[in-house]
Amino acid sequence: MIEDALRYQTQGDDWVKRVALGGVVLFFGFLLVPLFTFQGYMLEVMRRVLRGETDAPPAWDELDLVDITVDGVRHAVIVMGYGLLLTLVLALPVLLIIGGGIGDSGGLLLLGFLIAALLYFIGVLAMAVILPVATGNFVRADSIAAGFDRDVLSSVGTSRTMLMAVVMAFAVNVIVSVGATILGFTIVGYLAVPFLAFVGQSAIMYVWGRGFADAYEEEYGEPPLAPTTATGGTHGSGPATTGTTPSVDEPIGDSDTDQPSWSDDTDESGFGTSAWDDAGDGDSGRRR
Repeated sequence: MIEDALRYQTQGDDWVKRVALGGVVLFFGFLLVPLFTFQGYMLEVMRRVLRGETDAPPAWDELDLVDITVDGVRHAVIVMGYGLLLTLVLALPVLLIIGGGIGDSGGLLLLGFLIAALLYFIGVLAMAVILPVATGNFVRADSIAAGFDRDVLSSVGTSRTMLMAVVMAFAVNVIVSVGATILGFTIVGYLAVPFLAFVGQSAIMYVWGRGFADAYEEEYGEPPLAPTTATGGTHGSGPATTGTTPSVDEPIGDSDTDQPSWSDDTDESGFGTSAWDDAGDGDSGRRR
């Protein structure tokens, strides 16, 4: 899985152009707007992975830059919302302890700072789990409100499939960070860091997307997004629907043979629903 994720952006004959453009956009991220554009592109990566379309990374010239920039802004609202909520929840007990320790012995103040450090660590872990699920559900439903859906956060976020994806994404981040640190020792290498970061962030979104798709299908019995043959646009298909009637021009038969299934993923990485089901277990996922 990690190897597939890191190789994701190197697919296709035009991968050099795609990575070059991604690195340039990130390089100008200090202007803020390109940073939202960059994040919008990453959301499109995740959207395609949720559809099961992992063999063709989005080409910059097939995307509407305004659309993906707006997507990046909308996603930033979700991130800031969780950041603010987490800050308030974690800061309140610390402020109470420190406030009670003012004018008292330094022991209570020290205790307050130790608790603050512990809560900060817990908060980082919580965000590492919550953010991928919130992002996946935002992409699935194309709605900011979906990023705060407690039902999906609790069901998908506690799935061991999703938790394994979080761990794998962390491993990808470590690999990319080490590579960026090594490149940073030289001027030429430093200039290459944005391009490496583009590949690395795409890999993280790839892993998040695979994990969310597998965990969502385990819990709800359907893929988060229906596959589409469209190659352009950023919102080519909505959430997957079931029970649709085939048209008269479509052959009637076992449609499962024509649709990709995340839960049957048995690639060498072992990542997917089948990797977590014990032999002899029945359908452990929730069905709706």
